[in-house]
Amino acid sequence: MAPSPPAPLLLLLLALTGLAVAVAQFPFPPPQQPTTNASDADALRAVFRRWGLENGTTVASEDPCRKRVWFPSFATNASIDCSCDGSTGQCRITHLNVTGYLNLTEIPPALFNLTELVSLDLSSNNLTGPIPPEIANLSKLETWHFNNNQLDGSFPNEASHLTGLQSLWMFDNYIEGTLPEFIANFTNLTDLRIYGMKLQGPIPNNFSNLINLETLMLGDLDGGNSTLEFIASWANLSTLSLRKCGISGQLPNVLPNLPNLKYLDLGSNNLSGPIEPLLSYRSSGQLYISGNNFSGNLPSEMVQSSRPLDVSYNPFLNGSLPNNPAGQKWSINYIGTSIDASRTINSENLTLLNCLNMKECNYNNLITSFSVNCGGKQMTYPDSSSNMFYDDTSELGAVGFHVNTDRQWVVSQVGSDPLSDSPGIVNTTQVIPGIDMPELYQTARTSRSDLWYYVVGLSKGRYTVQLFFAEIVIQRELNNGPGRRSFNIDIQDQNIRTDFDISKEAGGLGRPTNITHEVTIENSVLKIHLYWNGRGTRRIPYEGAYGPLVSAIRVFPPENPINSPPPAQPEPVPQDNNNKDNKRRGVVAGIAALCIAAAVISSSVVYLWWKWVSLVKHPNSW
Repeated sequence: MAPSPPAPLLLLLLALTGLAVAVAQFPFPPPQQPTTNASDADALRAVFRRWGLENGTTVASEDPCRKRVWFPSFATNASIDCSCDGSTGQCRITHLNVTGYLNLTEIPPALFNLTELVSLDLSSNNLTGPIPPEIANLSKLETWHFNNNQLDGSFPNEASHLTGLQSLWMFDNYIEGTLPEFIANFTNLTDLRIYGMKLQGPIPNNFSNLINLETLMLGDLDGGNSTLEFIASWANLSTLSLRKCGISGQLPNVLPNLPNLKYLDLGSNNLSGPIEPLLSYRSSGQLYISGNNFSGNLPSEMVQSSRPLDVSYNPFLNGSLPNNPAGQKWSINYIGTSIDASRTINSENLTLLNCLNMKECNYNNLITSFSVNCGGKQMTYPDSSSNMFYDDTSELGAVGFHVNTDRQWVVSQVGSDPLSDSPGIVNTTQVIPGIDMPELYQTARTSRSDLWYYVVGLSKGRYTVQLFFAEIVIQRELNNGPGRRSFNIDIQDQNIRTDFDISKEAGGLGRPTNITHEVTIENSVLKIHLYWNGRGTRRIPYEGAYGPLVSAIRVFPPENPINSPPPAQPEPVPQDNNNKDNKRRGVVAGIAALCIAAAVISSSVVYLWWKWVSLVKHPNSW
């Protein structure tokens, strides 16, 4: 017989069994999910109500940190992120992204009650007015993007409290005043982008304190007196763009050590002297120094097949290009310099380039008209052999130019976007309405920065320059979204359009529009310059390049214009046959009524005349 378990053990087993039964009958409540802090929830709801983003009763009825995403799409985004504390059962809103809503025109005061925000992205909306000083309440911000809006006024001093910022994007607004010096105290910054506004220089020298920078893009600073003294030995810097910053003087003999630099843009400043100090950046991926006054020889070591190099419009820069390696092509633009290219291009091409520099330009084959299908194949307008649009399909790369000797024209392109690649030639299959020659608008040449077209050998006289445009890059689903192209147009170094927006001018995306301008040609060369001005969409919601775009160009004497391509005649509005018949019956009935009325009146007149005669002859008969 097996021994019985000890009494204490038996009692313990019975107790455990009873406890299990009790737990089964009365289970513990599940752990409670954290909820959004009441103050944060109220602030977010107030902001969304002011912006019209309630989405019915969703914002009011749902816990924000449990929902987190509203209206996600390619063009628009409204979302939050939260940090939750299990011990307190509360979540705080730490990230707010509201981008791509053109109906947003104000910054609600309740926004600044979200004091735990670490990231605030309000880019690509239509916000107006100044930045409120209450921005100081968001002292924990690390990312602050408010680019591509309509904000104005000065940058508030209260923003100096945001010393934890790591990413600051404030481009494409109307903010004015001096470039804030207190930004130098944001020593945690890794990404700083300030351009396309109304700010004044100079660049403060204490910007050298920004030792953690990886991307620095400054541009479009009015005024001068900036130097390169603020550049420090930034070990992590990979992108340095200082386009149109009013920088003058010569390059220092010893530039700071920038071991990871991949992109350098010093374009459109007033730098002078030799460029040898830039040899320390030989390994950089892209180098742009156009529009300065550099002089001396171009070091052959700077010309590398693997690196785009733009030295154009430095008229005093000379020297010669090295011999091309077999099967390789230099990615270089040297138009507007004194560089000797006779060893690398043929004499006819060199003649045209010399014409652009206004030297040795004795061109005999004078012309009086010109047309080019920008980015497209050669085309002839129907029934008009004299209206030829020439082929313009040469790939120019990041920088480069193409000389069309037969047709006496040159196209030059400079790409200056370090953050994205965009093709130089674009096309679409969508139907372009309202014109007889839609194929002309289905291709275009575009650029990340600058496009030049030169027509060489024009006879002296007055000409009409006609430019053709259609927005075929920004997607149609963004017709009511934030996608916006903005660029300037100069003809013969005279600005004719600022902040030119194709879709706005045409009344929508994928619609054609033309602009014309009258010029007088004295030196046989026509120069057309289309260039990005620091404004327009660059991110919707990811990086994109929206510089200048043009579909076609025509040049012709104004006294003998060819309206090409002429606008299509509007189709006649179809008429309802029943309405036509009714109108015809009405006309017939009206004529018949007039005839009857005329007969009645005539009869009445005859009758009265007869009665009057009778009365005269027989007065006693009445």
